[in-house]
Amino acid sequence: MDALLGFAVLDVVAFAIAADVGGTRADPWVAYPIALVLGLLVLGRRRFPVGVLVATALVICAYYTLDLPAIGLALPVSVALYSAAVAGRLGWAVGVAAALVVASTYFRLAEGDDVRYVVGYELATTVALMAAAIALGQGSFTRRQRDEQRRHADALREQTHELEAADRLAHEREAVARDLHDVVGHHLAVVSLHANVAREALDDVDAAGTAASAALATARAELELVRTATTTALADLRATVRALRGTTAPAGLADQARIDRLEDLVRTARAAGLDVALDVDLPSGTADGTAAGAAAYRVVQEGLTNVLRHAGARGAVVRVALERSPGAPGDVLAVEVRDDGHGSQGTDDTPDRGGFGLRGLRERVAVLGGTVETDTPDGGGFRLRARVPVTPGAAVRGTVSVPGSRSSGGGAP
Repeated sequence: MDALLGFAVLDVVAFAIAADVGGTRADPWVAYPIALVLGLLVLGRRRFPVGVLVATALVICAYYTLDLPAIGLALPVSVALYSAAVAGRLGWAVGVAAALVVASTYFRLAEGDDVRYVVGYELATTVALMAAAIALGQGSFTRRQRDEQRRHADALREQTHELEAADRLAHEREAVARDLHDVVGHHLAVVSLHANVAREALDDVDAAGTAASAALATARAELELVRTATTTALADLRATVRALRGTTAPAGLADQARIDRLEDLVRTARAAGLDVALDVDLPSGTADGTAAGAAAYRVVQEGLTNVLRHAGARGAVVRVALERSPGAPGDVLAVEVRDDGHGSQGTDDTPDRGGFGLRGLRERVAVLGGTVETDTPDGGGFRLRARVPVTPGAAVRGTVSVPGSRSSGGGAP
C-alpha cells in the first residue's frame, strides 16, 4: 500500500514537471530526482509520520528555490498530511500545512504574481486539498480510536462477566457446602451416635449372656433408628442434587427448613439420648415458610448437631421467641441453643472441624440482616444465639403449644 502511494506521488509530481504548467524554467531534468525523493519519503510514513511530513515540506521548499517547473503545493504533501493526521498528530499536520500556505503565498506575491489569482483561486484550491487530506486522516484516526475503545470495552465487559460468573459459582458452591452441612451433617451425627449405642449393646451380649435378648432388642431398636436417619440423610442428599440439577424435588430442602418443624429436630435429638427442652414463644404462624423461619430452623439444627457431636452434654435448652429489636423497624426471631456440656464444642471455623457450620450459619443469617453469637455462660456449657429480623407478625402474642416441649426451667440448664 505504501509503495503504491509513493509511486502515485512520484507519478503526479513527474507529470507536473513534464507538463511544465508554469513555463520553461531551468534544466527540468534536475526536478525528477526530487520527485523520486518525494515518492520514497512516503515509504516511511507509518513509522515516522511527523518526520516524513517535515522532510516533505523541506524538500518542497528546496525545490522551489531552484526555479524548477511548478508542481503545486497540496498534491506533493497531501499523503504526508494524511499520514500525520491518521497517526494522531493533527497539530503537526495543521501547523505544517499552514506554514507551507503562508510561505508559498508570500513568495508568490513577492515575485509579482497576480494577487487575485494567488489569494483567490490558487489559495482556495490549495487550502481545500490540504484540508481534505487532513480531515480524511483525522476521520480514520477517530474511527480507529473508537474501534479500539469498543474492543477494550468489550474485553472489559467480558472480563466482568467472567468475574461475575466466578463469583456466582463461588456463592453457589458455598451454598451447596452450607446446605450439605446443615441437612446431611445433622442426620449423620445422629447416625454416628446410634451406631455407637448399637455397638455397645452388641458388646454386652458377649459380656452377659443372660441379658442377651434385652441387649439384642436394644441393638435392633438403635439400628432401626440408624436406618431411619440414614434414609432421611440420603433423601436429603438426593433432594440437594436434584436442586443443583434444576429439578424440583417433592418435600425439598426449603420445605424441610421450617420453624414449625422444630419439634422434629428436638425429637431426633431426644432419640439420640439428649435431654432437650423446647420453649417456643411465637404468635401463631410467625415466619412460617419464610427465609427468617428457615434461618431460625437452621440455627436450632446447627446448635443441636454441635451438642451431639462435640459438647459431651446430657441436656440442652432450645428457646425461640419473637422480640422487639431496639432501633429496628420490626421484630426479630431470638433463637438460643444452650447445653450443659464442657463448654468447648469445637465449633470454631477450624479446618479440623470442617469450618462450614458456624461460618455458613453466620452468612445465612447475615444475608437477612441478623447476627449469630456464641459464648460460654457463667453456669458452664455452650450457648449459640441468633437474632433474625422478620416482618412484624400477628398483633396477639402467645405461646405455641408444641407437643413434648417443656419450659426453660425443666431438665436441662
